[in-house]
Amino acid sequence: MAKPFQEGVGWAFRIRIRGEALYRSGFKSKTEAARAMDALKAERCAAPAQSGRGAHRTSVGVAFSDYARERLPYLKGASQDVRRINRYLRALRLPVIELAPVTLVKEGKRVYWDVTFVEEPVRVIPASLTAHRHRLGKESAQSDRARKQLAGTMMADVTTHHVQALINALRAEGKKSATIHLERSELRRLFKHASAVWKWRRLGGNPAGAELDMPAVEAGRDRVVTNEEWQKVSVHLAAYPNPYAAPLACLMLETAMRSCEPLVHLRWGDIDWRQRVLTLQDAKAGGRKVPLGPGALHVLSQLKKYAPTPPLPDDKVFPTTYEAVKKAWAVSCRKAGLTDVGLHDLRHTSATRFALEFEGNLPVLMVITGHKTAQMAMRYVNIQATQVATMMHKEPLPVAHTAAGYEMGVTAAMDAALEARAHASLETPKGPRSLEPEAPVGAEGLGGARVAEITSAPRPAAGARSGTIIPVDFRRRAA
Repeated sequence: MAKPFQEGVGWAFRIRIRGEALYRSGFKSKTEAARAMDALKAERCAAPAQSGRGAHRTSVGVAFSDYARERLPYLKGASQDVRRINRYLRALRLPVIELAPVTLVKEGKRVYWDVTFVEEPVRVIPASLTAHRHRLGKESAQSDRARKQLAGTMMADVTTHHVQALINALRAEGKKSATIHLERSELRRLFKHASAVWKWRRLGGNPAGAELDMPAVEAGRDRVVTNEEWQKVSVHLAAYPNPYAAPLACLMLETAMRSCEPLVHLRWGDIDWRQRVLTLQDAKAGGRKVPLGPGALHVLSQLKKYAPTPPLPDDKVFPTTYEAVKKAWAVSCRKAGLTDVGLHDLRHTSATRFALEFEGNLPVLMVITGHKTAQMAMRYVNIQATQVATMMHKEPLPVAHTAAGYEMGVTAAMDAALEARAHASLETPKGPRSLEPEAPVGAEGLGGARVAEITSAPRPAAGARSGTIIPVDFRRRAA
């Protein structure tokens, strides 16, 4: 029978329970060690059997591998978890996670990913990036050391102090509070899974729980693109060689959709022109219906009008990539002199505009944005105090400085660019197709009078069409 024994100036014990060898030390007396041994024996014998090797023989890094294999296939946003988990696997030189998208139902649950583990190849860093990589490595050296120590620690031995050391390192390196909270959340989910699914027991609870000293959560984004700013950037966006950049941005302003929803999920067969809604079969929060106002219908009509052939129901409405559109937006903003504005800010802009147009009707706004809770919907409504003061005095809001789309159309520059591209294609002499990228149509090519006409144009009517329908190779991609 196992008994406590003296070890140095303290007492310790070794015991085997259900085939698992356990060792504890650091007790001040033999009596204290005996009580701890009896409590551990009672807890382990009364509790359900544990899966795997147990918390005392599994490190955090290895536990993350098992957690990823069991949990990530069912998480739609697992690609973000993979980036964080792989840092712990790299610290122990373990195979890293790779995801492959799948669509199936397994045991009544939707499966999104096939999870595999691969040996990460050695990265060959170009000479031009050596200094940049060295700087990045130096900036994250402190958190990398803390993460490596945590990854190699047995799950049963991890305390709040270990996790706090990583949190403090991230704060010292100047990481944003959202990044730090996401790191803590990943660890918290791992220990919760170990307790609830694997039945691994801990005397101290979840070490990534509420006891940690965490930085305050930063305020959410409140950047709204005004009508005046949109007039400037829309001309450059429409002039960009990628012909899908401007229509996508216009559709985001007219529907408050996320950029990924029309880019990834929208097909021509999803649009119900009679009911004036489009159905997203799959989105961030699941499938939903998006109401289409006159401006949104006009954008989709223009895309269909200038397609080289009638699109099939399964064809993508936007056959381009997020990276290409993001680059187009960044270049256009730089040329227009806009700062601190991202593509996702168009969703904030649209939600704010519709909140003003529908006078704060929250149920209507939630149908437009697709949010499940009022709290999340209100995070995207960014009405300024000066605008509220203007409304209090029964004065009209200054349209130029209000959210883009409020009492003004957003598609004038896009319409002009599509028409100009169509005419340019018509005038091109027939012959072998050139492999050179299509010349962009910019503000300077339209003339000053034409630019003034674009920026002051009213909102188009639903399904409005102008000019002759001219087939144009609209599916050509550009960077």
